[in-house]
Amino acid sequence: MSDTVKLTILHSNDIHGDFNESLRNGVPAGGLARLSGAVRLVRQKEENVVYAMAGDLFMGSIIDTEYRGFSTIRLANALEPDVFEIGNHELDYGLSHLLFLEKCADFPVICGNLYVRELNRRLFAAWKDVERDGVRLRFIGLLTESIAGRISQEDIIDKAVRVTPPLKELERIMRETAQDPADITILLSHLGIEDDLALAEKLDPGIGIDMIIGGHSHTYMDEPRIVNGIPIVQAGFGSRQVGRMDLVWDKGDKKILEWDWSLNSIDRYTCEEDPLVSFYLDRFQTETDRKYDQVLFSMPGELELTWYHRESPLMDMMTDIFRECFSTDIFLLSTNVLRLRKLGPEVTRRDLMTALPYDNEIFEISLSGKKLKDMLRHMYRKEAWEGANVFFILSGTVKLTVRREDKEILSMEYRGGQPDEERMYTVGINTYAYRNMEEFLGISAGSGDGQVSVRRLCTNDKEELELFFKNRDHFTLKDEGRLTLV
Repeated sequence: MSDTVKLTILHSNDIHGDFNESLRNGVPAGGLARLSGAVRLVRQKEENVVYAMAGDLFMGSIIDTEYRGFSTIRLANALEPDVFEIGNHELDYGLSHLLFLEKCADFPVICGNLYVRELNRRLFAAWKDVERDGVRLRFIGLLTESIAGRISQEDIIDKAVRVTPPLKELERIMRETAQDPADITILLSHLGIEDDLALAEKLDPGIGIDMIIGGHSHTYMDEPRIVNGIPIVQAGFGSRQVGRMDLVWDKGDKKILEWDWSLNSIDRYTCEEDPLVSFYLDRFQTETDRKYDQVLFSMPGELELTWYHRESPLMDMMTDIFRECFSTDIFLLSTNVLRLRKLGPEVTRRDLMTALPYDNEIFEISLSGKKLKDMLRHMYRKEAWEGANVFFILSGTVKLTVRREDKEILSMEYRGGQPDEERMYTVGINTYAYRNMEEFLGISAGSGDGQVSVRRLCTNDKEELELFFKNRDHFTLKDEGRLTLV
């Protein structure tokens, strides 16, 4: 009988700052300390364990935001992953900052399809080999190509980087490593389940990929999807579960004899918390609590974001706050900019950071009343009401009446009167809207008759909002009914 080796591969993805435990059916579950405890328990029970992370450890926690990912790397070091693939949110603090954080990591960080344009050189290692009991496992990392547009609009370092197509890059890596093949080759992907399935479908069956461990789409699975003989798995999101693949490897015939995959819950009954991770978390939590539990201002009660494609009290309030803060005639916010569905009556710095986790620049558009009307018609075209990714809410200085059936705008008002087509109006927008002006607003700087100009008002919206609230301790919702369907 051939000599066989049992291997266990644990994997997580899209933890997104889910650092603290929460209740699941009344039982404390998840949290980074308990996730670490679950990994350590398997490492104690099994001989040949590998722990892989498929991206998006960053963002989602005040702790992560306050320390710009440095705290998260310290916590991840205590988890001791064997390999980490970059996710799109690892780039949220900028590429140059990510390169710094990589130097702080005690674990290998991989990504095969991020390149320096001019040099045609990868920014990170494309793969990492991990050996267990004489068996060599090779993890190849790939990042979603959808991040390309965002990277190209950041600072000078980010603009010098390109993201290559995942399939093309994977085939290139397999050619590069053909003379030194591993025993088991695993794609550690941050592409999303649909792209993983499509990529596996296009692969040459003999290329040598034995498994795909994915992330990005937050997909929970009862069992692996198998395409072209390749099992594809993902572990949902957050820290309340971990994926587990058990393999039996035949050393003589050099093949996988059998495998079994499961998604395992993490709670009080399955494992203990890791005291080292708890120690770091407590330290970071104490510091952030001291800073972020300060009340900034009060609202007339708890307001809700009740839906994403209609007006809601919370979005009405936020657009008015932004308009007053930045002194524009009108302010626009997309409903997906808020990451809290409820806010108030007291709003702390923590609430503000959680509701607006990303640092946005604020821009002022100057345009004629005629172009303002054109912009509003574009923003509220029928597709926007029917589930488009972006839906904008206006400050209370503008009111629109829209026909329910075909979503045609029947009337427009600015401060109770018709917009003057010859007058110039200022409209405040954030970074997301600015970068997608043509798609979202139907305008571009200097377009047409030259009536559209843009200037930057600030580089950090939350800093400006905090200064604004220092001079007032409450805010009252003044105008509703900005988007009336008839």
